[in-house]
Amino acid sequence: MDPETPASGMNSRRPQIGGWHDIWQSTLAAGASRRSWQQHRFQPSPEIRRVLVVGAGGFGREVVQWASDAWPESDGLIAGFLSDDLTRLNGFRLMPQILGTVKDHWPEAGTAYLLAIGVAYARRTVAEHLRQRGATFISLVHPSASVSETSSVGAGSIVCPHAVVSDSSTLGECVLVNYHASLGHDATAGAYAVLSPYSTLGGAASIGDDVFLGLHASVGPGVSVGSRSKVSANSCALSAVPPDSLVYGVPGRISPRVDLDVSR
Repeated sequence: MDPETPASGMNSRRPQIGGWHDIWQSTLAAGASRRSWQQHRFQPSPEIRRVLVVGAGGFGREVVQWASDAWPESDGLIAGFLSDDLTRLNGFRLMPQILGTVKDHWPEAGTAYLLAIGVAYARRTVAEHLRQRGATFISLVHPSASVSETSSVGAGSIVCPHAVVSDSSTLGECVLVNYHASLGHDATAGAYAVLSPYSTLGGAASIGDDVFLGLHASVGPGVSVGSRSKVSANSCALSAVPPDSLVYGVPGRISPRVDLDVSR
């Protein structure tokens, strides 16, 4: 047999070049269609004339760039920052200005807000202060994130680059899903929860309001973590966690969480 001639039947097992090309093109088209749907789903409404970013720290600066990626047709929509530290952007270039402090700000018609504070204990306090004055928080989903059509994303949530919000999962209001973090199918994150980079909720896992997951932290499938609890970096919660707890280690050990007096 000619060594360059395949044995009989071998060609039938090899996808033709045209076949691979068609599959690749179909995959690209499906991805583009999903991204288009996703961007349309999370576009700011026409009534919004400007957006203010609440928090001018490192995360706030990232949010400005991600908003530009997510809303390419709304250039200039980000009008500036709110921060109680008016010097927070000193030394940083190409950023919108800090327009005022959170404590002195009063919302105006046509203005919406992005909650760009990564510190767990401050997120709810700041957001509720502004909401009591009439502020409306909107969601931001980066185009590189994967957000299922069957998921639910609460108002004010931010889903960062390469994050995953999977089938039938739920984000409460103002949840932060940082880059490469993920929620498996049917998972739930309560209001103001923070998923740090590379943290993971397994399928049907749930975390309550104000929960903080550290870098590479994980919650096992079907496991629940009570409100205001913290799962430390590189730790794994494999059994139910009561509210106001601290989880550390693998498998995770559970102890009562002790709050430090941050005012001192």
